[in-house]
Amino acid sequence: MRALSFVALLLAGTSPLSAQTIVHPAAPLDSARVVVRDALVLFSDTLGTIGAAAARLQRDNSQASGPVLLSRARMMQEACAHSIQMVPATRDAVLATKNSQAKRLKHQKDLVLALDRLKVALGRCESEFAAMSRPGQSETVRGYANARADQVREALRSYEQTLHDFYGVMGIRVVPPGAGGRPASG
Repeated sequence: MRALSFVALLLAGTSPLSAQTIVHPAAPLDSARVVVRDALVLFSDTLGTIGAAAARLQRDNSQASGPVLLSRARMMQEACAHSIQMVPATRDAVLATKNSQAKRLKHQKDLVLALDRLKVALGRCESEFAAMSRPGQSETVRGYANARADQVREALRSYEQTLHDFYGVMGIRVVPPGAGGRPASG
């Protein structure tokens, strides 16, 4: 009885090539989405320098000398200042993207608001770390810089989540350099 039910199941459940999946490459982006993608990737690169500066600051905070701490605070200030300069062009590129779908419009507005919030956080970062990087402020850096760097990193994470959602709804796939696409088989 078992053998008969097995054969029946085998014959009923087979269809040719049902286990094979064909992976098609993503459709190419139109020129408007290429422009906004390039602007957002360029801006994200500047934000990466903030994350790196914050990591160095937090790594060296407990055991570094005063001059090293001041240097780390100056690096944070400079990274935030550089990123602030990029916000207007990035914001303009996002706003210039013409969207007719309600879902895309919502995510576009969300991203613009996220850029505005991030600009405020970066301005605070620049001013706080400029004050901390002055001579004689190394103990201030040691005492308060980690908490300030965490606030900046949290603002970056919030923006990056909104950016990720925008990329998804716009059909923009950003692959890090050196990371190829998915293999077609295997």
